[in-house]
Amino acid sequence: MPLKREYDAVVVGAGPAGAAAARVMVEAGLSVLVIERKKLPRYKICSGLINEKSLRLTKKYFGDIPEECYCRPRIIKGVRLWYDTKRSRDWPFGEKGAPNVWRAQYDEWLVRRSGAEVRDLCLLSDFTMDGDGVKLYCKDSGEGRGGFVEIGCKHLVGAEGCLSSIRAKLNPELEKRSRWFLAYQNYYEGSSELDPEWYHGFLDPRFGEIYGWFNVKDDYVIFGTSCKKGGRFAPYLEEFSRFLKEHFGLRLGRLARKSSCLGTNMCATGNFYLGKDRALLAGEAAGFLNMFGEGISSALATGLLAGQAVARAGSKSEKEALEIYTELSSRERRETLASWRLASRLAGRSVMV
Repeated sequence: MPLKREYDAVVVGAGPAGAAAARVMVEAGLSVLVIERKKLPRYKICSGLINEKSLRLTKKYFGDIPEECYCRPRIIKGVRLWYDTKRSRDWPFGEKGAPNVWRAQYDEWLVRRSGAEVRDLCLLSDFTMDGDGVKLYCKDSGEGRGGFVEIGCKHLVGAEGCLSSIRAKLNPELEKRSRWFLAYQNYYEGSSELDPEWYHGFLDPRFGEIYGWFNVKDDYVIFGTSCKKGGRFAPYLEEFSRFLKEHFGLRLGRLARKSSCLGTNMCATGNFYLGKDRALLAGEAAGFLNMFGEGISSALATGLLAGQAVARAGSKSEKEALEIYTELSSRERRETLASWRLASRLAGRSVMV
């Protein structure tokens, strides 16, 4: 089906931030298009833990998470932070725990439930803005379609994740001065003596410049590490793997997947970027990521706020969407920064700064 040429809003990115923004704008009666450069459902490196805040927002705006999104163990009790082989500190997720989901299925369910028109395999190549709106230039590469298309809209919401082409164009200086980090993890068929109903974080700096982590999803043991961009993650991963084998009985079978992603220190320094003129940014694109990399809750929250700002700007408000969004997101910015200060205290060193 060919795309329309005009929408009230276009959302770039079909993750939780994009789905949430689309949901509230559709509910406000706006015509909304969500474009996603990958084929849905698409893989996302993530623990897939739906904490209390994420679950509350998911239920309120999208409903109950369907069974096909869950993996084993179905519920995670909390986060267990390890200081060495014997000292740990538990952060429970509450009496009911946190759903353990595969992000590919969860994200696609969210965006399909948003009520917006969704177009995958559609890449934003460039955009221009003027006082009346935004013009997008996209490569539409799905089956039965092809070539470049131009799409007009009144507002643009960037929810592409950390590597945001929209942010890079709007504020190239921010890209240059931000510090970048690499997160890397392996999925193995295997087992360990670590309790699979907890997400495990290891704060020893031998295992990563932020931390090392371990969790279980279905038949896979997943563990990873982090380092500065340009650094070498392999020594951290090798030491972490050896440690898990020696002290927690890690046994590895077939390597099923290895994956990585980049992140910036925007979240830990409070250097958020909410957008410019008629373009708003939400989730990691704007710098929102909670301590130790939890991002679903902040993505949902800021996506909803960005969508509400666009909806209000298009109604009776005399304020522009960016001004409204700046006001609405002030609490989320404070909480994100506070979470990273807590992370540094728990780790006994500065992280992500």
